[in-house]
Amino acid sequence: MMKVKLTLFVCFLPVLLCAASSAQAKRSSSPLPGPTPQYLETNQVSDILGLTESVQRLRTLQAQHGCDSVSAPEELTIRQHLLESVQSAGLDVDAAVGEIANEQGELANLETTLKMRRDKTVARLNAAALITGSGAGAAVNATQFTTLSSRTNNIGDGIGVGSGAVSTLLAYLATRKQNGPSGTVSETPNMLAPLFDRPPVLNTDYSPSVMQYLQSLPPGETADRGTRLEQLKAEWVKAGRLNSSNLAKQQEKITVMTTSGETDVRISIDELTDRIAMLGDVSGRIALMKRDLALLMRSYMINPVCSIR
Repeated sequence: MMKVKLTLFVCFLPVLLCAASSAQAKRSSSPLPGPTPQYLETNQVSDILGLTESVQRLRTLQAQHGCDSVSAPEELTIRQHLLESVQSAGLDVDAAVGEIANEQGELANLETTLKMRRDKTVARLNAAALITGSGAGAAVNATQFTTLSSRTNNIGDGIGVGSGAVSTLLAYLATRKQNGPSGTVSETPNMLAPLFDRPPVLNTDYSPSVMQYLQSLPPGETADRGTRLEQLKAEWVKAGRLNSSNLAKQQEKITVMTTSGETDVRISIDELTDRIAMLGDVSGRIALMKRDLALLMRSYMINPVCSIR
C-alpha cells in the first residue's frame, strides 16, 4: 500500500510543481495595486500637520523590532507626539464647526423673527382683501333691488368697482410682501469672511491646518476640479447662491453673507437661507478632515510587520 501511494506521489509531483510555478509567474506578472484614496488622504493630512517625517521614523522603528519585543523609548516619544498633534488638529476642526453652528443659530433666530413679521403682514393684507371684497359685495347686492332708483343702482355699481380695485390692490401687496422684511445681523462670528478675504470679527478663526485643508486639492482629483474651497464656491454659483456673471452683484452678495454688527447692511430672508446653507457646506467639508485624521492614526497604531503575520 505504501508503495502505491509513493508511486502516485512521484507521478503527480511534476504536475504539482508545474502548477505552483505557473501561479507564481502569474502573481509576479500582475501589476501592483496603486495607492488607495485612503492612503493618499492620510499622506495629505500628514503633510498638512507636518507629521510625515515622524510617521516614517515610527514605521522604521516598528519594522526593526519584533512583535513581542518592548517598544523603544524613541518609539513611545514619537507616538506621544503624533497622538497630541492629531488630537490638537481634531479639536481645531471641532472649534471651527462649533463657531459655524453658533453663527447658524444666531442667523436662524433672525430668520424666524423676519418670517413671523412677514406672515403677520401677509395675513393682515389677505384678511383685509377678503373683508373688503365680501363686505362691499353685500353692499352692492343691497343696492341692486329693482324697487330702488337707478341712481342707487349706479352708486352700488361704483362701490362694486371700487371694492374690486381695493381687493386687487391688497392681494397684490400681500404677494409683494411674501419676500418679507429685511433685517441686520447682530454681532456674531462671520465664518464665511476668511473664505472671501473679508475681515473676520469676534471668534471667527480657522486654524492654519484647517485652512490649508480647505485650500488643498483633494487626493486623486485633477487640478481642473480645484481645491476643496474652490469646489465649494463653484457649487454655490451653480446653486444660485453666488452670481458669477455680474461681479458687482457677487461682491454685494458676499458683503451680505459676511456682515456682522453692521447696521447699514440689510439682509433678507432668502439671503439668510443662503448664508445658513453655505455655512453648512463649509462645516461638512471641514468635518471630513477628522475622517482623514482617523485614517492617519490607524496607519501607525499597528506594527505593519505584525499585521502581515
